[in-house]
Amino acid sequence: MDFNKKLQQLRTKNNLTQEQLAEKVCVSRVAVSKWESGRGYPNLDSLKLLAKVFNITIDELLSSEELIDIAQVQVKNKSSVMRTMIFGITDFMVSLLFVIPVFANRFEDKVVNVSILHLTEGAFFNRIFFLILIVVTSVFGVVELALQNIQSKTKQKIELIFSGLFSSLGIVFSALANQPYTSVFFFSLFIIKVLITIKSYNSSFGNF
Repeated sequence: MDFNKKLQQLRTKNNLTQEQLAEKVCVSRVAVSKWESGRGYPNLDSLKLLAKVFNITIDELLSSEELIDIAQVQVKNKSSVMRTMIFGITDFMVSLLFVIPVFANRFEDKVVNVSILHLTEGAFFNRIFFLILIVVTSVFGVVELALQNIQSKTKQKIELIFSGLFSSLGIVFSALANQPYTSVFFFSLFIIKVLITIKSYNSSFGNF
């Protein structure tokens, strides 16, 4: 018998409503409804609580294939959360450009490294673009960190596209503005994102 049918049968047998079962396993009624309709599985913590409520073992609740499916989903989710967290940290690190001296300020034959707030060399548009890029990327990083536990395919695509875009813009525009250290800074963050994306992909699918 499939898990969803078994769960519904056990709940009915124990005279529990979906709301009552949800309270016992610390989830929402919607989650229980989703499990019983076959649209998802509980995580391992919820499975332990379900087994305790019905006084049975986890093996009696799920088949071996279903347990493997749950394990795969949990590994993938943990991997996604870790990737989002690192993306958020690296994007927020762009705010360091407000204080660290990586922008080259040129005065005739002399070059002094300064932060973006003290940069006077170059076109006004260049400085404004850098300021906007730094602010937008930093704010995006904060949002990523705040929402790291919310995972969906759409959210992951948005993170990959925009986070990669911000770093790419930083690399290209720094090169065009003749700011080598800033270009290296953005490139380093971009490489970190590429490596964590590859590692996340391998962790999610490489072991199964």
